[in-house]
Amino acid sequence: MQQPRPRPRVPHLRQIPPLFVSVLLCAATVAIAGEDFEIAPDHATAELLPADMVSGPNFHVVDPVHGDGLMNHFVIDSRFGKFDAYGKGVLAIRIREVAALTELAKVSDVEIVAGGAVKGVESEVKTATQVVTHPVQTITGIPKGIAHLFGGYSARGQELSADAKSSAKSSGSQGSQGSAGSGSSTGNASASASGGSTTQSNDKAEKAAKSYAEHYLGITAAERDYYHKLGVDPYTDNRVLRDTIRRDAKISGAASFGMKFVGLPGIPGIAIVERAVDEIYNEDPAVIRQRTRKTLADFGLSPTEIESFMNAPLLSPTRQVLLLAGVQALDGVAQRGELFRHSIGLTSIEEVQVYLRSVGLLVKAHQSRPVASIVPGVRLPSALRADGSLVVCGAFEAVYWTETVARLAHELRAALPTTPPGAARELWLAGALSERAQRAGNDEGWDVHAVPEEASATPAAH
Repeated sequence: MQQPRPRPRVPHLRQIPPLFVSVLLCAATVAIAGEDFEIAPDHATAELLPADMVSGPNFHVVDPVHGDGLMNHFVIDSRFGKFDAYGKGVLAIRIREVAALTELAKVSDVEIVAGGAVKGVESEVKTATQVVTHPVQTITGIPKGIAHLFGGYSARGQELSADAKSSAKSSGSQGSQGSAGSGSSTGNASASASGGSTTQSNDKAEKAAKSYAEHYLGITAAERDYYHKLGVDPYTDNRVLRDTIRRDAKISGAASFGMKFVGLPGIPGIAIVERAVDEIYNEDPAVIRQRTRKTLADFGLSPTEIESFMNAPLLSPTRQVLLLAGVQALDGVAQRGELFRHSIGLTSIEEVQVYLRSVGLLVKAHQSRPVASIVPGVRLPSALRADGSLVVCGAFEAVYWTETVARLAHELRAALPTTPPGAARELWLAGALSERAQRAGNDEGWDVHAVPEEASATPAAH
């Protein structure tokens, strides 16, 4: 009778080297989880946009539209060049700017408009051109600045304030040592080093202020009047429009347009009162800045934090006014100054745009049911209700459970405070999310509120 073959010896888990075990477990986890990840799909423009945003005078939106798991990336191909837009809200602003350029072309030398556009496109919209040429490589990734929103946050303003206090303390201490040492060379050298550090800090602050002034504060009253007539942001980052108006306002400042657009492109949830609109279009930005400094001090920001906010290169005067309006709309909420502190360290235009809209979502959440205090240490606008419930707001409009989104969600969880047992956790988004993403949110105990952003490109005429 044939003896049964011996079964192969399988080593016990403890006999496998620990590092190899870790690698195997990680690989298995990724493989299992990876089966349930999504890939953000492309969409036809007509699926996502009303007809007036798909195409219009002198523009059309490039088809298809690519998503990154959080937002849709739009590219406008226009007579004046190509422009990219991260999300539908920004797309509406860009389309309005193309309409403004179209109006300018009617009353000015067309060559000026075209010349300004060509020059601007080459420097300003290089990434948009790459998107059209290499859509997969360029467009499918989540921008670095957006990923930055999901991590924990150590307030840059607080760090700067701490550095300033440290320098001052060090300077005072070293100065005392120098006196006690009867003018010792060591004490004098230390005092000189400290003085040099303070000088460097002051020089850096002065350079930041000068850079901000050169970029935003040189706009003339005639230019602001032009922007007002066209109903677009006088501090736009659209270089094509900015350069065109700067040239044209000098040539035909008295021009009138056949169509006037109503108001600024606002932030959903943040009502821009007439006073704020008047500030942006009619007031000298230097005057606005002085008033803003006092408001920030009232919210508890230190002088160093205030100057960091006032000179943050991505926070244009309009964006500062919008953020102020949002924070003031959170009446009665404690620690509102945190929203200003969090904004100081924003790293990209896309991040600023999403951050402002996320503050708008927080205003909506507060209007739905009051929040009590802002959560410090979290970049995405977050708050606690009086019962300990947590509210996190992210103005993301097309959420899919991709591998990257899952990783960012993990980073966000690590940054959030622990909630009391039984306290609700609300996640407010600015658009749709897939069934898989909804399920992932529910599995993590989130009550998801999807508040689609309504954005129309059609300017109102009167």
